Amino acid sequence: MIRYRLANLVPNRRKGSTAQLPVIVGTLAAEQAYLKALRVILRELARETRENIVPLAVAEIQANRAMMRDAEQSWFDRLISRALGLATAAGEMVNRILGLEAERHTSAFAAAAKRVLGVDLSAVVRQEDLEGYLTTAAARNAALIKGLADDTVKRVQQTVTTAVINGRSATDLRKELTRQFQISDSRARLIARDQIAKFNSDLNRIRHQQAGLTEYVWRTSADERVRERHRRLEGKVYKYGEPTGAEQGLPPGQPINCRCVAQAIVRF
Repeated sequence: MIRYRLANLVPNRRKGSTAQLPVIVGTLAAEQAYLKALRVILRELARETRENIVPLAVAEIQANRAMMRDAEQSWFDRLISRALGLATAAGEMVNRILGLEAERHTSAFAAAAKRVLGVDLSAVVRQEDLEGYLTTAAARNAALIKGLADDTVKRVQQTVTTAVINGRSATDLRKELTRQFQISDSRARLIARDQIAKFNSDLNRIRHQQAGLTEYVWRTSADERVRERHRRLEGKVYKYGEPTGAEQGLPPGQPINCRCVAQAIVRF
């Protein structure tokens, strides 16, 4: 990564003056694509449960007997294996989504510098700068995706086991499984939204610090969904690395479900 001082590349700027670069936010398209990848996992696990596990559980319930532990585990071995394969495939898809988002961010950052400051950054800002970070992001997201798949399997296993032991009706079992998959879907939506925001926040920080920019303005989404704590931070100036007024002192986009962004300050 080539480090440079953006302020030094701008001609004819009065010493002591400042400029602010336009904010760059994560795209809804990336969030939706991420969520789609996660929903493939949930849809396939739901199908596997419906077609191969529920009939066995219903038979046990109707026979009025609790299943043996060994038999129970055999029901779920295939589901566990299926979840691992689905999580791996979803992780690969998400990696491609993040790679495209990184390319978009690189282009957007260079375009913002050109539009606001008249500086061409093509010689110093490259997609290759982000390779190390993208590897880290891939590992983080792979762990989250596997966690979602594992948790969903555990929900299915606990729901089915409880239903058989307690002699619940087939209708009740199906309703409870539907509810558990809805919980997993809510978690999937949170992961997709939160990770795209965190990814964009990280890219902003990396590009700002690469350009020698140490300060930023906290910017919210300026809508009714902004939490009150973050609304009070709108317009405040922070330096990278110092605690903010957000949860755990985190920067914009890093608290869970935070849609705020850092707007870089260029000091001449």
